[in-house]
Amino acid sequence: MCGIVGIVGDTQAVPENVFLQMRDSIAHRGPDDAGVWEAESRQARLGSRRLAILDLSPTGHQPMVDDSGQLAITFNGEIYNYLELRDELAGLGHRFRSTSDTEVLLKAYQAWGTDCLQRLNGMFAFAIWDDRRRQLFAARDRFGEKPFYYCQSHNRSLFAFASEIKALVAARLFSLPPNHSAIYRYLAHHELDAGAETLFQGVAALPPAHALLFSGPGSKLEMWRYWDLGSQPECRLAGDAAYAERFLELLSDSVRLRLRSDVPVGSSLSGGLDSSTIVALVAKQGRAQRQATFSARFAEPRFDEGRYIQKITQLYDLEAHQVYPDPASLPREMDALAWHQDHPFESTSIYAQWAVMRLARQGGVTVLLDGQGGDETLAGYTQYFGAYYEQLLRQWHLARLVSSVFCYVRKHGPAALPSILLFMLPQGLAQAARTAARPHGMAADFERQFASEPVRAPARFGDAVHQCMYRTLSRDILPRLLRYADRNSMAFSREVRLPLLDHRLVEFLYAIPADQKIRGTTTKVILRNATRDLLPEEVRNRRDKLGFAAPEDLWLRGPLCSWVDELFASAQFREREWLDVNTVRSAWRAFLQGRTGYRRTIWRWISLELWARNCLAPRSAGLAAPPVQHRGRVQV
Repeated sequence: MCGIVGIVGDTQAVPENVFLQMRDSIAHRGPDDAGVWEAESRQARLGSRRLAILDLSPTGHQPMVDDSGQLAITFNGEIYNYLELRDELAGLGHRFRSTSDTEVLLKAYQAWGTDCLQRLNGMFAFAIWDDRRRQLFAARDRFGEKPFYYCQSHNRSLFAFASEIKALVAARLFSLPPNHSAIYRYLAHHELDAGAETLFQGVAALPPAHALLFSGPGSKLEMWRYWDLGSQPECRLAGDAAYAERFLELLSDSVRLRLRSDVPVGSSLSGGLDSSTIVALVAKQGRAQRQATFSARFAEPRFDEGRYIQKITQLYDLEAHQVYPDPASLPREMDALAWHQDHPFESTSIYAQWAVMRLARQGGVTVLLDGQGGDETLAGYTQYFGAYYEQLLRQWHLARLVSSVFCYVRKHGPAALPSILLFMLPQGLAQAARTAARPHGMAADFERQFASEPVRAPARFGDAVHQCMYRTLSRDILPRLLRYADRNSMAFSREVRLPLLDHRLVEFLYAIPADQKIRGTTTKVILRNATRDLLPEEVRNRRDKLGFAAPEDLWLRGPLCSWVDELFASAQFREREWLDVNTVRSAWRAFLQGRTGYRRTIWRWISLELWARNCLAPRSAGLAAPPVQHRGRVQV
């Protein structure tokens, strides 16, 4: 796990000290080692900050260069099947100097070229410079767990890339003003990380499952998608038991691969179905060390998952670490949080994850397995019921539709029905209905100038459930959750691994019938069936969903109220061109008087302002992180 940077083209345009500042602006991603390599042709310079996970010796140093000195790699992430690939490459005659997955990746490129991507099971963002061809090859993992940003000079003579946008700011080579079109879509459509566009004009994200080739002298940029869902053949097995058995086999192997490490490995445990399953499967691996888990708790009973956490920790005799995020300290930490994220964030639940990553550092555990990705692959969100009911309606299963809707309303109350009906509408109408219900707060001139349509997920599936899942996986939800997890963990030099996003498992889940994910009023059907002998029934049959959700309404009306008042009243906030201050103040007053529906919109405004202050402002050219506070009540 590392932070990577690089420039291709006229490298002499970037003084060495500036390149080092660029690299070290993301030192939090790699505190264990730092390196720089420049090609003999002077056409490329690569940099790395290393967090040592595999091969802790100097032989794992990056950038790593092959024996010829013509091929070099800077690599962020993990190749989980590196041992199997190493054996295969050794059979082809390759010899190894290290025990790192970085060297395996470099030799995989030597052996198979860009086709090596099809063989990788991992999370990664890497760049390989071939000095003979004067060519940069870069790629990002299938789901975008690891970040890769790039920009080009106006004359296209210089190409720069980095793990975080702040490193590109630190390069001082590019004018990176705010991207007003992206800000509009963030405010109007709640879009973040939905494609290549970022909130910085001129900075693009390499999309998940994409690769690129950049040829230095010709300034030619070629990009392609190397993997996608929807083309896999449909998978039908004998029945529920067969599906559950295959699912558990794939997930268990995914966990096995993600436990490979030369440093301590623990787990993030929310008490929900996904993380509890991962913790249980780690325990079943029979490792010698007692498993350490890290959890966020809340004093408010409605948001606290302590009783579920306790059932898992007792069942598997875990070394349980718990933290109570302190809302009173949140204003003091918001600058650091915003700076590390590089983009706004949707709610205060991110602060709970931040506190858990800090807790892991305090506990001396470098790698955490986590249950993220389960909702997007197992139909865990409420909106999937809308897609499920839409599918029943399309197929004229009217009796099942009426029965299922009736059961859902009986279980969740009549107030839940409008949201389900909303999700059954076409995406454009649903978005218009949400906008009408809650003000986006934009200034009229700003909206007129930059209004645009949301990014749509391509139609990859014929059935509504899988298409809805694909949208949340590739556009709506998972991309931003992966950014939150990457930046929060890297802020404390921790690594997060996600067994539920093993591509073999995801391909299987998207190839099987939708009723293995959602049936009647039950979500995650296949997972619940697969964990009958793994989880306590109270956890396995949970129907509520929290996942480190913070009591945001209570926090905003309580300990955060005066801080928000000051922020909305500040001269900086009033001078922003994108928001109408009167609308914001009116919505804030309505929220304080009990209009809970405004909460997410208000937080969106807060977060955008914090992004503008901490990421757009020069702040030593983006080189110095705000101090990270040591807050939160901890229990072990």
